Amino acid sequence: MILSGCGSSLIIENVDYAQPLESVLVPDSNNEVHDQRYALRFTISGILLREGVEGVQEIRLIRDQAGLYYLTAAGFSSVYQFTPEQGSLKLMNRIAIPGDVLQQPAFNQRGSYIELVDTSNGRTFNLSEV
Repeated sequence: MILSGCGSSLIIENVDYAQPLESVLVPDSNNEVHDQRYALRFTISGILLREGVEGVQEIRLIRDQAGLYYLTAAGFSSVYQFTPEQGSLKLMNRIAIPGDVLQQPAFNQRGSYIELVDTSNGRTFNLSEV
């Protein structure tokens, strides 16, 4: 039997990247958040600028089955959908939420989609259909 480690490739398919629970992250004084559970660190300064807010108490972050990240916060009017790239998160979609800004947002993993709930008023959104 001959085994060769050079030049061979291995592809693991049907990977489910979904995180069952959202992460609630508190920005530091530099607007950087660190999710220790999933070993992720990044700054939210660009997102705050797009939303026209100076700061937030916390952000909500969840990952779907395809590996896309969804991010929002109280006071935001949008959910930001990012794809991970080499050392970065690339904005794929800015999902505008109709009506007032979010007051108490929360994400739920619903199998094939991410649900956004504003717990202050009960509004819910299937983010794959918005």
